[in-house]
Amino acid sequence: MNYPKAFTILVSLLATPALVNGQVAAEDVYTTYQVEIVVGVAAVVATLALFALITSLYALQALMGTRRPAEVKSSETFWKRFWNSMNKAVPIEEEATVMTDHSYDGIRELDNRLPPWWLYGFYLTIIFGIVYILHYHVFDTGKLQEEEYVTEMAEAKEAVQAYLASMDNLIDESSVSFTEDELDLATGQEIFISKCAACHGQQGEGGVGPNLTDKYWLHGGDIQSIFKTIKYGVPSKGMISWQSQLSPKEMQQVSSFIYTLEGNNPPNQKEPQGEEFIRTEAEPKQEQEAGM
Repeated sequence: MNYPKAFTILVSLLATPALVNGQVAAEDVYTTYQVEIVVGVAAVVATLALFALITSLYALQALMGTRRPAEVKSSETFWKRFWNSMNKAVPIEEEATVMTDHSYDGIRELDNRLPPWWLYGFYLTIIFGIVYILHYHVFDTGKLQEEEYVTEMAEAKEAVQAYLASMDNLIDESSVSFTEDELDLATGQEIFISKCAACHGQQGEGGVGPNLTDKYWLHGGDIQSIFKTIKYGVPSKGMISWQSQLSPKEMQQVSSFIYTLEGNNPPNQKEPQGEEFIRTEAEPKQEQEAGM
């Protein structure tokens, strides 16, 4: 029986996409698994190259040796005998027994059998291929590249969110900036209504606290000053510090919402207090901006 031919046919059948999914084309299979194919082929080639190198070294040693066969045999170690059994190379003095009738320019061909280590490696690749197909395509117990990609992207997104959350906790009055994000402004409005409206009015028109919709400010009208006022409070005026109750991100959100209140002109506005603050071009522009 011609083993290489038989196994070549078997591998071809196992690799036929129709056995895996009748609707998947061979090109699609290669495109999807080209990384595994390249890595697998590279590993097999590297293994074969290593065995070939070791075989060549042993062959060279045998050619250059001066001891008689009997002496060599008597001094063989276990590993030496194991290596010989894995190669089953015909000794040079016995090559006539495997000499064929083929002759090319005076060079005779030998009918050596394939080394056992090579055959075992070939059988192993076939077993691996069968297990691979069953694992990934029949029983669906393994994740394919597309599923792994989706999973890794989800994990990466979570990592980015965790990183951004940690960065949010580093916001202070020197690094805070106005946020135009609609979700942030909506959150800031919720915080304002629940914690600030009692003193400043539902629409920022003022009450116990100053009007937040005009251009006059007691402690500065830029985003950094608003954040600082919220963070540290104004104890002398009865405004508490919110840094123990709000996170830096939440203080940025409510500061940004307050920044958008300027010009709203709600009813029942409290009279202006403090000094007029004119926003510069460098500050964020909105259709409706804030005052405090």
